[in-house]
Amino acid sequence: MFSPKALFTGAFLTGTFLIAPLLAAPVAAQGFFGGDETPLPHITLAQAEIVMDVPMHGNDLEALLAQAAAGKSLSAAKEKTEARFIAQLRTELETRLREFLTDEEVPLITDNQSLTLHSAVDLTIAKELNDIRSSGDYELERGRLTASGDYHLRLKSPSGRVLREKRVDIADLRLRQGYQIKTPNDGRPSEDNTNEQLQTLMAELAERLLDRIEDDLEADSLRELNRS
Repeated sequence: MFSPKALFTGAFLTGTFLIAPLLAAPVAAQGFFGGDETPLPHITLAQAEIVMDVPMHGNDLEALLAQAAAGKSLSAAKEKTEARFIAQLRTELETRLREFLTDEEVPLITDNQSLTLHSAVDLTIAKELNDIRSSGDYELERGRLTASGDYHLRLKSPSGRVLREKRVDIADLRLRQGYQIKTPNDGRPSEDNTNEQLQTLMAELAERLLDRIEDDLEADSLRELNRS
């Protein structure tokens, strides 16, 4: 005899058997709709390797001339100036990289399974003189600072294998920063804003470099490395 109750029970069991394999699928690995959930790799930020050539200016130039007059090494003051700007650029780069990777939710963890991000900068700052004007009270020099050189990014596996590499020609960034030196004719110290302009240039350089490499450091891009 036909039984509605038996028909309902059979349909229920059939539906359960059909749904069960779907529920048993590895949700963590594939996502509810089949999306890839490959975990992000850990990243270790290595200290940036920076070599820099910066022109002497203002008090630094006066210190260099004083050392020369005293028979001391001419390179000490220049090395001190370059070390100061190397430290600034290193900090600017690391700060921006950390902020970007944090926004991408990339774990910044140092362990034996993390990828290592290496940055290397070979930078030259040049002064280009535009004009010099003299008056009865002072001499005014105006020009601009330009940047050239190379930036290299390398992402390495825990074993040291290079997984990704990129080079940026710093001259292509077209960084320009104006400077001005006002020297009184009565022997008073010069008013030189080169130092401040160099600081601005370092910050802008770090920002422009991040713009060039951020696609290689986005979460999806790093997941691709984890699949390889």
